[in-house]
Amino acid sequence: MDALNAFFSTPAIRAIWTDQAVIAAMIRFEAELAAAQRDCGVIPADAADAIIDTCSSFAVDAGKLAADARVAGTLAIPLVKMLKAAVGKRSEGAAAYVHYGSTSQDLADTAMVTLARQSLDLLRTDLVRLGDALAAQVEAHRRTPLLGRTLIQPAAPVTFGWKVAGWLDAAGRSSAALKRAGDEACTLQFGGANGTLATHYGEGQRVARALADRLGLRVPAISWQGGRDRLARLGSELAILCGALGKIGRDISLLMQAEVAEAFEPTGEGRGGSSAMPHKRNPVSSMYLMDAAYRAPALASILAGELASEHERGLGTWPNSLPVLADLFSLAASSIAAAVDIAEGVRVDAQAMQANIDRLYGVVYSEGISLRLSALLGPAQAQRIVGQVCEQAISQRTPVAELLKQIPEVTAVLGTEDIDILAGPQPQIAACQPMCSAVLYQWQEQKTLIQED
Repeated sequence: MDALNAFFSTPAIRAIWTDQAVIAAMIRFEAELAAAQRDCGVIPADAADAIIDTCSSFAVDAGKLAADARVAGTLAIPLVKMLKAAVGKRSEGAAAYVHYGSTSQDLADTAMVTLARQSLDLLRTDLVRLGDALAAQVEAHRRTPLLGRTLIQPAAPVTFGWKVAGWLDAAGRSSAALKRAGDEACTLQFGGANGTLATHYGEGQRVARALADRLGLRVPAISWQGGRDRLARLGSELAILCGALGKIGRDISLLMQAEVAEAFEPTGEGRGGSSAMPHKRNPVSSMYLMDAAYRAPALASILAGELASEHERGLGTWPNSLPVLADLFSLAASSIAAAVDIAEGVRVDAQAMQANIDRLYGVVYSEGISLRLSALLGPAQAQRIVGQVCEQAISQRTPVAELLKQIPEVTAVLGTEDIDILAGPQPQIAACQPMCSAVLYQWQEQKTLIQED
């Protein structure tokens, strides 16, 4: 269902992980390997040139390759066999130097991480766009009062900008962590049959450095056929990113509920409709965010669960990394795109936000009122007064501030203006400002890290 699953991804990320793109990455490995070995004097120059020339026009039918790989157990074996045959037609002697001193996992893993490198570069651009869009919303709404909600029940107000700052904080940290994990994971795998590059007779590390430089990858201290922690860490960070962005979808979908109606995804022709109910306006981007948040952790757990592989190369613990990582990158790209859609186009109804605060008649300010009265009248008396006032406010539909002004014990220690401040949003709005500023400052630092090559 590649075509039908496409709407849970993005065209740009799918283009990186197509059959032909994977095959092209494998062919590139063979060409660059030959070039590196030629430059290091490991294989004859004319043989390397024949291999490189053949690779420049070499084409493989993906269906046949997959069928042959099902028998061989890896894509590398039939691909190398086909390439050797093609090179042999050009230069019979050169065919012996195709894939020289390398092994199937070198080809498969290195091709995979080169695609991961491309994917990370793509995500990086979109993550910066997302962070900047969220930062703009923080600035725009850092003083827009919004009912806080804990355990899905009303709490003291915050601001919408402060809420978005929480999204930005998590997204920024996840983006920076993904950058670190990605840089580490994009490491050359080149070890030969047992991982030691013994057939390179002392030139293995020099070839590895040359090959890594050509492919834009890091050089490891030791080959990593059996050490898959870099990939597991990358998979985990992709899943964590999906989860962090999933919270945006969760929060927005709840704010979009008709009985709340405080913030909305952007609108568009045919967007979020229902096949049965014409009035529906479904939170589509939130759905994509939640889809990725639900699916990505299970995929990442596959890579983490395979770390205890057998000896120098595990059975069944490396061929599946390709499809697992492809799916994780697909979900991450989908998630980022949906989050950008919301961050850039969210519609905020500040009047509805204030109305939802007002309909609670000030009981959501009870904590601040209670603390202030406790300091002035003692905890027991303060608790009695605030509890009574909150109950009356709801039953009588009268603001807490008005009820407090009718209690002599309160007016003896607090003036009218003090009561209005305590039973209003100003202290909460002011409390949100330092954190909003800190997150905005932090994002600028994180953005610099994410954009580093």
